[in-house]
Amino acid sequence: MAYKILYIEDLEAETRNLTFKRDNFDVISIAPSDSIDKIINDINEINPDLIILDYILTEGSSLKFCNAPTVAATLRSLTAVEGFKERPIVLMSNQDHIVNLYRKDYTSHDLFDYAITKQNATKVCTEKFINKCISFIEAYNKIAEVNFDLSNILQIDKKHIHSKLFFYLSDNNKSIYEYSRFIFEHLIRCSGMIIGEEVLSARLGVSKDSYDWQKLKDIFQEYQYKGIFSNSYNRWWMSYIDTWWKTNIDEKFSLRHYNAEERVEILKNKTGLNLIVAASSDKNLSTNYWSICKQTKLALDPFDGIELLEEEFMPWQDSDYVSIDGYLEDIEKYSKIVSDLDRTEMRKYS
Repeated sequence: MAYKILYIEDLEAETRNLTFKRDNFDVISIAPSDSIDKIINDINEINPDLIILDYILTEGSSLKFCNAPTVAATLRSLTAVEGFKERPIVLMSNQDHIVNLYRKDYTSHDLFDYAITKQNATKVCTEKFINKCISFIEAYNKIAEVNFDLSNILQIDKKHIHSKLFFYLSDNNKSIYEYSRFIFEHLIRCSGMIIGEEVLSARLGVSKDSYDWQKLKDIFQEYQYKGIFSNSYNRWWMSYIDTWWKTNIDEKFSLRHYNAEERVEILKNKTGLNLIVAASSDKNLSTNYWSICKQTKLALDPFDGIELLEEEFMPWQDSDYVSIDGYLEDIEKYSKIVSDLDRTEMRKYS
């Protein structure tokens, strides 16, 4: 069965059909009607699984002040209306700064599930974009199906879920969008309870370029995250990785006790796999890797890194760091989001 996607654009709406059309991704493109009420009625009549909104809806229509945020805000405000279907809403724009604005601060805008440039969606990473849209649809469906049960949503026993996550996603909040958005932003797209492949590589001390990296990942296959968004993001439960190490490698000392060279030797002896040590910056002093550089994505010991103060982290989230090399690659960006002490210290390198 194909998912029904409604794409609302004021100019050249029909051209997107050919770009996005897939066997499981049926796109209906329309121009915006001449009032917000009619737009909402069009959406209800078509009954899509997901809505894509062009940011500007006024250039090729009679609308004067009704752009994507207005439509999205109206749709979100109707959540409490009985019988109104909650749907993922994706923002698309030709302008990078618009997309970055809505990506950077979801809590204040609180409108879109995802934002992407037209260039990325239609030319650079179309398949990835389509898969991500399907992930949002399936996430909404799953949340509704299990009636907001967090353990079912994440496909994990409650004992592995940080207690504060239940606080943020309480019974008082029964918005599918809020659940989906919160999990996507604060669990999937950061490290903490679950980790991505780059962080897994750093914590094991093993390079992803190792001949047997895939075979090593296969060992941890049963510890992969299988909840919502898992079809678009490869993640692993860190608590399970720690338990595997304690059970199979060393009951006394944790994974973090060893440096990368020691971890790789231990894993090679245990598994017989062909593995090499993860690469890092030559400016780093330690190989006790536990994080990655935000800029270069190379393995990093947090003690060698510069902590980024761009945002407040949830209790279950790991802090973000940039290496010295990463900082120097984009001084303008990182100098604004580090402490005064670190900024002063970095002047000796620039």
